[in-house]
Amino acid sequence: MNIESTKIDLAKQLFNINKESVLSKIKAILDKEEIVAYTTDGKPLSRKTYLEAVESAEKDIDNGNYITQSQLLANLKKW
Repeated sequence: MNIESTKIDLAKQLFNINKESVLSKIKAILDKEEIVAYTTDGKPLSRKTYLEAVESAEKDIDNGNYITQSQLLANLKKW
């Protein structure tokens, strides 16, 4: 079965599901696997991994672990 046939088959099956719990499980799987961003070196990030990275960055900012644009430009001039 090719990928298009598989997608059509899955869509048909989804339309026939009447249990919220089954749909929730399918959604959780799809959300986990969905690629929403990429790292600077090209690694794909799932929604969960992306949100974890954002939370980590926010914590760094809250803890003062950052440099300003002015500081960055000054550092670049030293190279």
